[in-house]
Amino acid sequence: MARKNILDHFEKVELPDPVDLVIQQIKDLIHAGVLNPGDRLPSEKSIEEKMQIPRGPISKALRRLETYGILKTIPQSGTYVASIGVDALEGLLTNVLKLEDRELEALDDTRYVLEIYAAELVSERSTDQQINELAEVQQEVAEKIEAGASRFDEDMVFHLKIADICGNPILKSIITMLVSDVLQFFKEFEQKAGSTIVRRRLIEATDEHRQIVAAVKERDPHKAAEAMRRHFQISKEFRSSVIRELNRQ
Repeated sequence: MARKNILDHFEKVELPDPVDLVIQQIKDLIHAGVLNPGDRLPSEKSIEEKMQIPRGPISKALRRLETYGILKTIPQSGTYVASIGVDALEGLLTNVLKLEDRELEALDDTRYVLEIYAAELVSERSTDQQINELAEVQQEVAEKIEAGASRFDEDMVFHLKIADICGNPILKSIITMLVSDVLQFFKEFEQKAGSTIVRRRLIEATDEHRQIVAAVKERDPHKAAEAMRRHFQISKEFRSSVIRELNRQ
């Protein structure tokens, strides 16, 4: 009997992303009450010196938390914890609802409808600068996924940017609040499906994101909505297919 290659016993080690570490520390400070709604964060330079990591990951972490609606940057003033109320803030940082599978599907269906409309609004209302920012976020997400990221929360950053620049603050708030529980749903799916399968889908999704951005740049609401609709349909069919396969095993 052939001896198994010893190398086969080794497993890939995924080191923590500095961006995730910064995000986690800020979340912990908010949970502990050290940071409260309306509080100003220290400067990026101060955080860099304290954490002993490069400025780049700190900037990305703050931008991502701003996209999620947790932080708010005021020009010439600084970055603050969003003043949206403690209960709402907790809802963004933790998954407070314990939903059943059927309810989670309904939650994702609701997000589907809202984000299609948000894509329409972005193509109609966003400024050229906002569209450029969306394109930059799309590129950053794609680069991170292509570099090996295999979690749906990376993909979600792009969707939150759509909500952020749609020009409708109520729609933005609703989508942002839904994301907390949608991410929990995706996290459980990732654990069942495995990182290899998930990453393959995320790579495909980056091309769908590019199509959405292209439609937005054309200022074509119908095309933008259709690109978002197609993206959601492909994603849902992917998850359904994987779940069916797992149930057969």
